[in-house]
Amino acid sequence: MQWVFRSLSPGALLVVAGCMVGPDYTPPDLATPEAFQEAPETAEVDPAAELAAWWTRFGDPRLTEFVDRAARSNLDFRIAEARVREAQALRGVAAAQLWPQADAVGEARFGTATQASGGGGGPTGQRFLGALDALWEIDVFGGVRRSVEAAEADVQVSIEERRALLLALVGEVAATYVDLRGFQGRVETVQRNLAAQQETRDLTEARLRVGLASDLDVERARAAVAVTAAELPPLRTAVKATSHRLGVLLGQEPESLIGTLRDPGPIPKAPRNVVVGVPAELLRRRPDLRGAERELAAATARIGEATADLYPKFSLTGSVGFRSDDVQEFLQGDFAAIGPTMVWPIFAGGRIVSNIEVQDARQEQALARYQQALLRALEEVENSLVRYAEEQVRRRELSSAVAANREAAEMARLLHANGLIEFLDVLAAERAQLETETRLVESETAVSTSLVDLYVALGGGWERAEEIALQ
Repeated sequence: MQWVFRSLSPGALLVVAGCMVGPDYTPPDLATPEAFQEAPETAEVDPAAELAAWWTRFGDPRLTEFVDRAARSNLDFRIAEARVREAQALRGVAAAQLWPQADAVGEARFGTATQASGGGGGPTGQRFLGALDALWEIDVFGGVRRSVEAAEADVQVSIEERRALLLALVGEVAATYVDLRGFQGRVETVQRNLAAQQETRDLTEARLRVGLASDLDVERARAAVAVTAAELPPLRTAVKATSHRLGVLLGQEPESLIGTLRDPGPIPKAPRNVVVGVPAELLRRRPDLRGAERELAAATARIGEATADLYPKFSLTGSVGFRSDDVQEFLQGDFAAIGPTMVWPIFAGGRIVSNIEVQDARQEQALARYQQALLRALEEVENSLVRYAEEQVRRRELSSAVAANREAAEMARLLHANGLIEFLDVLAAERAQLETETRLVESETAVSTSLVDLYVALGGGWERAEEIALQ
């Protein structure tokens, strides 16, 4: 049921215009720790400057080139950019309700008499009408303005989602590139050790011919060579797979970078010092947290939009036009009408109240998601700091192990040549050398990738990537 009143003056409607029902949004003050527990002790440096283009701190021109190309050409970014335009258009749809709406109307009617009515079937009457109808719903209680407020927050959410995608993209490009160089390093390690084992095999076969080695020693040497050679195919597969992944991230065909990345290169080295700043800066830097805060703002505005349905809606309606029964006299007749209208839903079966409760619940969910996103961000930073620090310790220990195992392998070959140890000891020493060298390459890769993860967790780099992408 609706009550409709047409007796209110336009002035009375404008007097009450301007108020907005529903809660006004205030950003929540989320508590954060004073410092990261695992943060390294570093000199006072501006984190924003350090994180602005963090991938350049690895000192690898190829990595910088790939990040720039991905920011310009990645197809996922194009999708995110289109979503921003979609949200902006939806904001325009919401804002259009604040303005008067007008429709042009034209009508021509011709009547005929039928034989049943005694006529001869010819025309008996005609009517011509042309009019302009206008409607302006005055946003007295702010329902439309709240919807525009929510739509504006949705635009900002889509922008932050685009930035979050850029941040993830930069991190994935960097991590994939580091992995590629790591796989290439492991291929070189295996090939180097394979060459040494082949020399040992050839020497053992020569000693067999002069009676200084046994058939068992020869077969063991051949088996060791075969086992090491078997490690190469999966590593070469990984090299090509990461090359394919990089190609797609750059918005190109998977095989487009195979030739460019055919020659091995060094694993990008992590800088000596890493500045992480304080936890509170995550709320400003990380796009996912900024987006979660904007989602909360949109949810708050929609409470007001739903609440406005409890109140009357006031409109100004009007028509102006011409009408005539004779086409030749059409423009000589005219009419005009204007007047206010009020519509107030006094019974809606609880629909409006329930919708307000829905929006209240969604706001609570948005606040909880914002709080949860902050906790996860803090967790990601702390975990990345731990992995980065502990992996550096592991790398140092493995470096010592590699040096010792290389010396042990040389000594084992020399002692065996002089008949002082068994050939099995030589194989064991060579195998230990290969294992520790492989682990060292893996650790060097992990140090750099854990630092990439840390930079991403800190929310650094999307500003520069966005600047490149939107050029």
